[in-house]
Amino acid sequence: MGMNDGKDKKVSPVTVVTRGRFTVLCPQNRDLTPSNRKERAVIALLAVSPNKRRSRQWLQSMLWSESEPQKASGSLRRALSNIRSGLTGCGAVIESNKHEAWLCDSVKVDDRPSMLGKENMLELVNAPDPAFEDWLRDFRAQDAAQARTLQNAHKTEHPAGSSGGTVVIIRATADQTDGMARFFETVLLDTLSMRFEAEGAEEIYTQVEPEPDRIDNAATIVHIELVSVVEAGHWSVHLRALADKERRFLWSGRVRLPIEAGEFSAGVELDAFATRAIAQILLRYQSFRKVSHSPLMILARASARLYDPSFERVRAAERDLLGLVDGEGAPVALAWLGFAKLARVLEFGDQEAANEAQMLVQEALTRRPGNALISALASRVAMDVTGDFDRAESLARDAMNNDDGNPYALQAAARISLLQGRMEDAQELTSRARQAAEGLSHVFAWDFELCLAALARGDFAAAQEAVRQAHSNNPQHRASLRYLIATSLLLKDMAVAENAAVKLAALEPGFVVSDLSKPDYPVLTLRNLGLIDALEEG
Repeated sequence: MGMNDGKDKKVSPVTVVTRGRFTVLCPQNRDLTPSNRKERAVIALLAVSPNKRRSRQWLQSMLWSESEPQKASGSLRRALSNIRSGLTGCGAVIESNKHEAWLCDSVKVDDRPSMLGKENMLELVNAPDPAFEDWLRDFRAQDAAQARTLQNAHKTEHPAGSSGGTVVIIRATADQTDGMARFFETVLLDTLSMRFEAEGAEEIYTQVEPEPDRIDNAATIVHIELVSVVEAGHWSVHLRALADKERRFLWSGRVRLPIEAGEFSAGVELDAFATRAIAQILLRYQSFRKVSHSPLMILARASARLYDPSFERVRAAERDLLGLVDGEGAPVALAWLGFAKLARVLEFGDQEAANEAQMLVQEALTRRPGNALISALASRVAMDVTGDFDRAESLARDAMNNDDGNPYALQAAARISLLQGRMEDAQELTSRARQAAEGLSHVFAWDFELCLAALARGDFAAAQEAVRQAHSNNPQHRASLRYLIATSLLLKDMAVAENAAVKLAALEPGFVVSDLSKPDYPVLTLRNLGLIDALEEG
């Protein structure tokens, strides 16, 4: 982040409206939008940028692309000065240093998501520069594409009288005469059913078929069929997934689990198989249908985006989720929206999103009690937004009681154990969570949790190894790079730290290693563990 970031300034009651007519509103809704086109464009560019900030060089390249660098720098300096003068009386609105310019944290950006697809972004912003015109055309095209995607995803394209929706049918294809195999199949059927329900599916049929007219009218059908056998001290399962009435092939997988004294000796492997199966089925279905008609598929896509929180991906996920809050999977969509607001708070310093996060997860809990995923996400919000650790512990316990093999529930429980200083429990839960998450597209988030747990134990080598794996699974994940730098500094592994810093600077222009010690930089665990000073010594 930049110097001060405006946080020590007077709170600025300013709203920048970015969808429809571009407007800068001060108290009593006074319209103080600059009349100068390039000054208006400076505010607009910052308002739609990650963290509401850009480098001076980037702004100059957008608005003074045909000027000499020195002249462009002077023009930007005058524009910033004029903006501040024009907004006198509104408090701190825009700040800058020699590298960057930014809108202060208290400036609210209203992109009016309810008007997506109805009004253009940044109307009346038309700075006379070819680079800006190209950027604006691409920006509006991307916004329009997102609107079309959302509209197509929910468009009803079914016969008259159809009820649409998603139907999940899970069944074993053979009548088992072996009592042990029948018992194990029942465990797997129930695990798959619970996981689909946690993901937002509302019509799940286990070992029965829905009525024929329901099949005819469903927008999305997922058939899951399994067959198993017990032999040589192992239980072997083959599972396949088929799509829609045509029963087109989606995915197949198998697992072979050891049995000791008539019980699973590796229960986590069954949880991991269920996670992998559902993740792959949803992923294949999305590519199979291109733009899915199923809220369940949209939920899966949106949630994965939130675990890699670039500003653009968070906004895209929020748009997807907003379209689901009144229909199928609504409680789960609300919970993920709350998690999106949590990402805004933690990653982008958007403190205005904190209250929204609390309200959204509470509404999700009210609508769908007993859902392990919702309880786990609500626990994260209680812990990281409100600091209500008793509430966070209660919700994590609820999540585990509902499904103690759910990777999100295990992740929430592990964080509670870390918070309470129960390091052995935290290690066990974090390891189980990582195993259970195998197969998720965002499994790197569980690698990252292993890093945090190892840091709490003081095992810097294990922390570095875990965060290396997180970075390997997602090279664009900025938090992994931050902690790869930190763990390498703690180990005095300067070559790795320097290499990771170069990669992070490519994702966060202007980043330098000393940023890790800034009080508002998102490395909360390092601060809580008192490791910032050790980084500086390293």
